[in-house]
Amino acid sequence: MKNSYLYALAIALMLCCCTPAGNKTDIYPQPAPGFVSLQDGHFAVDGEPWFPLMLNYKAFIKGDSVAPAPWYTGHLRENFDTIAAWGFNAVRVCLDVLDEDGDTAAMFAATRRMVQLADSAGLRVMLLIKPPFDGHWHDYAIGLMHRLADLPALWAYDLMNEPLYFDPAENRRKDGAVSVVADWRKMVREHAPHQLFTVALSEPIEVFRWDPSLLPVDFLEIHTYHPLRVQSEMWWYSHYTGKPWMIGETGLPADNRSVGYDDQVRFMRETYDYARDLGAIGYGWWEFTDYPDGVNFEAQYTGLRDIHGRRKPAAALVALLDSGYTASAPEFPSNYYNMLAYRNVAVTGTVTDRKGRPIEGAVVRGWNEWWSIGMNTYTDAEGRFRLVSNDICVHFEVSAPGFSRLKFDRSVSFPEGTELPDREREYQQMPLTGWGPADGRILPHGSDERYEAPTAVEASIGNITLMRL
Repeated sequence: MKNSYLYALAIALMLCCCTPAGNKTDIYPQPAPGFVSLQDGHFAVDGEPWFPLMLNYKAFIKGDSVAPAPWYTGHLRENFDTIAAWGFNAVRVCLDVLDEDGDTAAMFAATRRMVQLADSAGLRVMLLIKPPFDGHWHDYAIGLMHRLADLPALWAYDLMNEPLYFDPAENRRKDGAVSVVADWRKMVREHAPHQLFTVALSEPIEVFRWDPSLLPVDFLEIHTYHPLRVQSEMWWYSHYTGKPWMIGETGLPADNRSVGYDDQVRFMRETYDYARDLGAIGYGWWEFTDYPDGVNFEAQYTGLRDIHGRRKPAAALVALLDSGYTASAPEFPSNYYNMLAYRNVAVTGTVTDRKGRPIEGAVVRGWNEWWSIGMNTYTDAEGRFRLVSNDICVHFEVSAPGFSRLKFDRSVSFPEGTELPDREREYQQMPLTGWGPADGRILPHGSDERYEAPTAVEASIGNITLMRL
């Protein structure tokens, strides 16, 4: 208990240092002519709202120039012109695969010319770089920010891509992640005073370490993909993190054989509309062109051009998307509590703070005995959860935005003879289409008994207590 108290105190003190009360200039950079700023939780340029419609673009530095990914056809300016003609107004240029032995001055110059090329095509740039942890890449980031600080077309830095998967520290604590991002924030404010910065987060289980509610970023950029995931993950980020957020990456792979191009069009339309209804302040698609050597189908065919450089129909939709900001009362995701329609068993319980008050929006993660299948759920307004699975969970992790986390093993007893069909189900085995209703939609919506699992055999693990940080 003493260690938990000190942990909570450390984060509280760190947050006080990171976010001075009542001093907005320390929270966001001062607006400057031509630069993108955050005003009232939205992006703006010279006082006018700006909604980034962003396409992800892979690139590499070769000698003194930025080169498109080798699977892209055409040169850099040609590609930027194409992206702008489709209706995008921003690109997230992924320049995070670099060599420490490179000539940094030449790399800075190459990146500057790339931003200027994008600007001349009518695009603003979010730049993904190597995470500037201590050492070479920390110094590189400082030098790069100095070199590009006067470019309004460079609207944001992405300083870490999906720490859930790529954080070099295997078991980083929340206070450690806050400390890292606070250092990055200080760096950006000093060396790129008119540009914004973010960290790209993936699943809500990022809350176990890189808690989005605690990270002192300017805005959140989230990545979400499978049709059974996107609504529930957008809902959680929009309701429980307390920060402006945008979709940085999403996409439906389509080869026009196993998944049709029309499905990709519908997915773009549905996810874009749902994101805006939830108050997203931007939307980004992965990626420019199909990648035939990707590790799986999703990585190979999410492009808006095929491997021959031919435009897919979804690219034509971009110019037709309603621009600007909106917010409505979106439909609650039908699979929010049981994302993959598990049906065999359910672990129930509650999550509360130290005073017994329920915590809404806590993330409850379970794994089977072999750590091969994991699944998530969330607590409701009463702090209750029902984690449905097809295999019996014995490993658990629980946290909530702004609270401590607990990781533990628990033997959960179910009646002898409980059947466990389809116990290996996980999201990568699920169909990309066919889970929506008969009206042709891609995302599930409305009441759907597949996700309710009323016959799942239940067992309780009681109450879980978290400490507010």
